[in-house]
Parts: sequence; C-alpha cells; structure tokens
Amino acid sequence: MKPRKGRGSWKGFLAALAMAAAVAGCGSSSEVELSEGGGSYGPSSFVSSPSELGVGDAMIAEFAAGEAVLDFSGVGTDSKFILAVGSSSEYGTATTIQLAPSIGLMDPSAEAKAMDVEAEYAADDGYGVEEIFSAWLRAAEMDLDLNEVPADMISLSSSKAMAVKAVSLGQREIFRVLANLSSPSSYVEVTGNARHIGSNVVCYVDNRVSDDSLSEADISKLCGEFDAEVGEMASLLGDSSDVDGDGKLHVLMTPQINRLGALGGGIVTGYFYAADLYARSGSNPVSNLREIIYTLVPDSSGEWGTPVEKAFAMSNLLPAVLPHELQHAISYNQHVFVNGGAPEDNWLNEALSHFIEDYMGHGRENPSRYALYLASPSTYGIVTQGSPNLLERGGSYLFLRYLYEQAPDGDAFLSRLVRTGRRGVDNLLEAFQGPADMDEFREMMERWSIALAMTDRGISSDSRFVYRPRVRDAETGEWKGVCLECTPDDGRGTVLEGVHLNQYFGYLDVAVDGASAKYFDVSTIPNRIQIQGATAQDSYAILVRYQ
Repeated sequence: MKPRKGRGSWKGFLAALAMAAAVAGCGSSSEVELSEGGGSYGPSSFVSSPSELGVGDAMIAEFAAGEAVLDFSGVGTDSKFILAVGSSSEYGTATTIQLAPSIGLMDPSAEAKAMDVEAEYAADDGYGVEEIFSAWLRAAEMDLDLNEVPADMISLSSSKAMAVKAVSLGQREIFRVLANLSSPSSYVEVTGNARHIGSNVVCYVDNRVSDDSLSEADISKLCGEFDAEVGEMASLLGDSSDVDGDGKLHVLMTPQINRLGALGGGIVTGYFYAADLYARSGSNPVSNLREIIYTLVPDSSGEWGTPVEKAFAMSNLLPAVLPHELQHAISYNQHVFVNGGAPEDNWLNEALSHFIEDYMGHGRENPSRYALYLASPSTYGIVTQGSPNLLERGGSYLFLRYLYEQAPDGDAFLSRLVRTGRRGVDNLLEAFQGPADMDEFREMMERWSIALAMTDRGISSDSRFVYRPRVRDAETGEWKGVCLECTPDDGRGTVLEGVHLNQYFGYLDVAVDGASAKYFDVSTIPNRIQIQGATAQDSYAILVRYQ
C-alpha cells in the first residue's frame, strides 16, 4: 500500500447518545502557544510535601500500609490546590478511598455537596446504540473460528495469494449487510455500485442513494482522502489482511447502516466486522469474503432512520468513521492473523480507533466524548472488562493521547501497540518504553491525573505535566490534539470546562471506579488530609498547587 505524502456481557438497550450533544453553531477556539518545560509559566517540579509546592508544582502522595497523609503545615492560607484521589486497578472493580481532616467531622450533608455533578452522570450508563452495537461486534469476533479460513487467504497486501477479477467503475455487486444489532446470521442484500477506485480503496455506494445525498464530488473527496490515509495508516500500524488478494480495502456506503441505528433509536456511523474475512458458511452467512468497512449515508429527511444532515455527515461523521473502522481491521489482522493472538481488549481497541481519528486530522467527534468523561471522571474507569461506553471511550482516548505525547517516539509507540499479539495493560506497558518513572500502570495513572488537573489552567507549560497545545492538521485543516478548557470548534457547540472539581469539605468516603480518579478543589486549607485506600496497592493521590 502506498504511504501518504505530506506528513510523517454488554448491557441492555438505551436511547442513543450519538447526537445528544449536538448544539447549533460552532464555538471559536482560543489556543495558548506554550513552549516546552518553561515557556510562559515556567517549569514544574515534583516535591515531597505541600509546603514545598509552588504554583504549577505537583506531588504524588506516598502510601504506607494503605495510608497517606498530606500535612499542610507552613502552607499559606491564600494557597489553593487540586487533589486527585484514584485507583489504578485494571480490573474494573470500584473502591472507596476515605479522606479525613485532622479535626472533627464535617456536616454529613457536605459529602452530598461534593458529589454534585458526578452523581448525576452515574445515573446513566453511557451506552447508546453505537456503543451497544460495537460491543456485540467485538464479542462476536471472539467466537470466529480461524480454522474456517483457508490458509492461502490470510495474506498481506505485499503477498497476493489469489487471482481476482479487477473492479471497474460502475460495476455492481451484491453485498450482505447486517440487518440486526445483535444477530450474526441476520442480513439483507444490497446492491452497491463502484463509484471510486483508488490505489488502496474501492468505494461502493448503495444504488438507492441519490446524488443529492452523495454527489460524485462528495464521493471523490471522501474516498480520495481515505485512499491516501489507508497508505499512511498501513505504514504506521501495519497492513490489514487481504483475504481476497486484491490489495484493496472495500467501503460500502449504504442506508442499511442508517436503518441499523434506527433499530436502537439513534445512529450507527459504520462498522468493521471480522466475519467478512472468513469463509461464508451456515454459522457465518454474512461474510462478503473481503476487507470491508460499512458506513451510513447522509439522510436529511430521515427516510432511513434518525435524520443525518449532509453537512454534518461530511464534516464530522464520515471522515472520522473510515480511519476509525480501519484501525479495527488492522488491529484484528495484526493481533490474530499475523501474531496468532486474540483480538485487542475492547477498551484499548476503541482508544486506538478514537485516537487515529485525531491522528488523521478527523478528530471533531472526540471533544464531545471526552467532555462527558471530564464531567464525571470517577464514575467509569478507562480500563473496562466489557466494551466501553461513551464516557469510557472519551477517557481512554485522553489517556492514550497523553501517553502518545509522553512516549520518546509516539509513532513507534502506536506501531508497537498494534503489531503484536499482546493485549490491554500488558500491551500498553510493553509498548510504551517511556520514562523510568512511568513504567508501571499506577505511575501512568498518576502522571495522567496531574495532566488533567494542570492543562489549560495557566499554571504550567511543562510538557511532562500538560497536554501539548493543539495544532491544525496540514491536510484537513482540523484541530489535532487536546484542549481541556476551550471551545473546540467541533461543529457541535461543545464547551470544555476542564476536569470537574468537587469542593473539598472535610470527611469523605470517595467512591471511584477502577482506573479512575476524583478531583477536589482544596481552597480552604486544612491542617492535614489523611487518605486511606480500601485497596492499598492500587490507591493513589496527587496534589497540584494552582494558586
């Protein structure tokens, strides 16, 4: 494939969240240009006690026998801090961390005040139709039988094993597309016409789609850009498989995907399903015997399901879903066919797909996801045992983005994550190869918590402790990277207000999910804060001074 030039047990159905964050209008972006490790605000430091903290400094509490004590002796009364207490458990088990002051207990109602926003988000499990459908797909892939694939069909693009018929423009083919959100054998047949043929991609459009929905210019732009991106992603992450031996990735744009979303009351933007790589059989009747990505089509009138305006589909949904689903296809090939392992853990698989949207300059949908996470960071941990919901996707994307920026070579880190048979946290730790003080998952969580507390607060530009400033993608003109307090120009009107800070009042029993943290604004300085974790080996606390 040719490289791109120019830049080096899921849960029950709920109402879809896919368009819930949509707001008319588009915010303007305010970006602060900062230099690394100094810049406008000066470098930050790690210290060992609250009294040593200057503005923009951080400390990681030392836990002994499951307990840490923050002694605020000598700290000025005008000082203000952010305290994060969390769990680095990678097993998804919620825990309780107790905070206690050195003096009498506070009013019991204080705890309720401290839980405000996060308690509201905890009432909703964050699963819309797209998240539920994705959970089913990834679970179904675990049941596929590799023995059903002829050995000569598992071939990379560099080694063709089959003689195939060339596709010509306008050629019609019949495809089997899933007809149900949870059935591996339910399908409908649709006819697609080959509307674009590139070096790496053949794009088919359902013959029911009018030119008003997708014109020749629309198809050429989408598929032409994606054709180049396929080559770049192959260079970065590795090839997808080539079971039909034609050296092409196939894309089918069909209103059947819109109908799938409508079955769950929302929107499915598209999918990749590894069953298409296996022989068609009684247990796998849906296979199209090729690498294929399916997408929705613009549908302003709602003829096929939830209305999808063409402008929004062309700016936000379609450019992002193509690299997102291709990452899943590449990951499956690299983990299963090339390295003989199992598919990547769902949480990291989705984090990589959301990250690659951003990497390819199509990250408009990410801010609305991680805005939900930032509003309730302790409710759902980023490492999930099942398929991640919308909040968990936003959090895992932020986590992976931070590690990418901290890795000595971010692209090499991504490559190692995908070109492997390892999975989940073990894969992450092996692939990262970063600073010595970030070679354990707990250390990664601690450092990331600092970044969530510091970024965009105007207290540090130290590249260890904050996300890099966003930049415009040279190809697409869209923002790449993360801002935590900004209007991100995402076409949804999203406003980002940073990680939610609960007010620290005194005694608290803090519930946190595994691989998550809760953040407190400590603006009235106590004599000390005693922190006790129910799971001593996983509990952590960080303190950042912001005034």
